Amino acid sequence: MIIKRIEYENFVAHEDGILSLLTETYMMNFNLSHELSTNMSEEKVKQLHGYIKDGSAIIFAALEDEKLCGFVWIYIHDFFCEKRFHINQIALDSKYRGKGIAKKLMKKVEEHALIDGIKTIDLFVSEVNAIAHSLYEGLGFETERRYMKKKL
Repeated sequence: MIIKRIEYENFVAHEDGILSLLTETYMMNFNLSHELSTNMSEEKVKQLHGYIKDGSAIIFAALEDEKLCGFVWIYIHDFFCEKRFHINQIALDSKYRGKGIAKKLMKKVEEHALIDGIKTIDLFVSEVNAIAHSLYEGLGFETERRYMKKKL
């Protein structure tokens, strides 16, 4: 298993895998239908084309014999005048979960952040995703703020 940055040329080669992993992630984490998850994922992949091309998005992929097993999508944003990396998405093929791949992907993000002089990494996580909570807390993440909603 290797973790490497996906440049635009590689992104195009792994586009179907990214679409599949995003769809699976939306279905599992947000209890969405396959159709809605696929539609959302297709839109995200279209957006990613431009983001990767212009350098505003970075993707690190977990590859086994050139097969995409998982990825993390990050971008830089400002939070009260502090440059941060934001984890927009992390997705793993269900066959590769529980094998430490997400930790390796996150470690790569941390290494890249230090190289870029970034001192904080942030993300949003669904309240119902206990596995992700455990992963992030185990990696040293702490709750900074909470996103709340009220259904009417």
